[in-house]
Amino acid sequence: MSDHNYPTAPLLRRLAALAYDALVLLGVFLILGLVIVGIAAALNHGEPLGALPGSIVYSLIFCMCFFYYSTSWRRGGQTIGMKAWRIKLVADDGKPIRLSHCMLRTGAGFFSLMAFGLGFFWALIDKRQRSWHDMASLTHIVQIPKA
Repeated sequence: MSDHNYPTAPLLRRLAALAYDALVLLGVFLILGLVIVGIAAALNHGEPLGALPGSIVYSLIFCMCFFYYSTSWRRGGQTIGMKAWRIKLVADDGKPIRLSHCMLRTGAGFFSLMAFGLGFFWALIDKRQRSWHDMASLTHIVQIPKA
């Protein structure tokens, strides 16, 4: 049975994987912050810099999230959190995940979160259990059976 034919993963399982990935990303952000502070101090002769503008911080966060998710999805359809919860991202057409899928999914996923999570909870009322970012990116999350 191909991954495409597995049942859609329940929303609770998807949210649990998202929580796991948030912990991974938190670690990445902490390391990135240390690197940025170290480089800034070295370039500024040991003097601390002021706070970065919010737009730069949010842009860095978005870029790191995009890099983490798109790399994971394109290398097997799973992030660390998705592996732990046995779920996988698949394209609706059954082909491998493309960069365009990742771009649309990440962008719509941020919008789904910014709308107080409504884009995620949309899966509870959609007949095919799709979130906004599933629909926007023409992908969906399936549950993988135990091996």
